[in-house]
Amino acid sequence: MASNAIELFFVIGSIYFFFVISFFFRKRGKIILYSFIVIILISYAVFLTVRPYIQNATYDKYTQMVEEHLEMKYPNASWETSFDKEDLLTTSFGYEIKVIFDDEPTVLYVYKVENGKVIQAYVSYKDNDSQNDGKYVERD
Repeated sequence: MASNAIELFFVIGSIYFFFVISFFFRKRGKIILYSFIVIILISYAVFLTVRPYIQNATYDKYTQMVEEHLEMKYPNASWETSFDKEDLLTTSFGYEIKVIFDDEPTVLYVYKVENGKVIQAYVSYKDNDSQNDGKYVERD
C-alpha cells in the first residue's frame, strides 16, 4: 500500500510542479507544460492498467517454477499453492508463493524465486506449535 501512495505522491507532485511553473510562461510555454501534464496522466493511467497483468503473469511463472521445484524435491507429496491478491499488487519485496502440504495442514511454507532459483523463504506454524519442525523444511 505504501508503494501506491509513493507513486501517487510522485504523479500529483509532478503535475502540481508543472502547473505552478506554467504561471511563469507565456501561451506557448503553458501549452508545452500542459502537454507534459497530459502525458504524465496518460502514462500513469497506462501504467495502472498494465501493471496487474504483468504481475499476474510473473506470479504464474513463479508459481510454475515453485511447482516444478516441489515435484522434483517431494514427488510423492501433494500440496496447494495460494497467494494474497492484495500482497501481489502492493508488495515491493517480490512474490511469495504460499504452500500448504496436504499431510501437514497446520504449517505454511512460503517460497520465493530469486535470481531464477526457488528458495524457501520462511515457515509459519498456524497453531503456534513450533515443536513440530515440519517435514518439508529445507535447510540449505
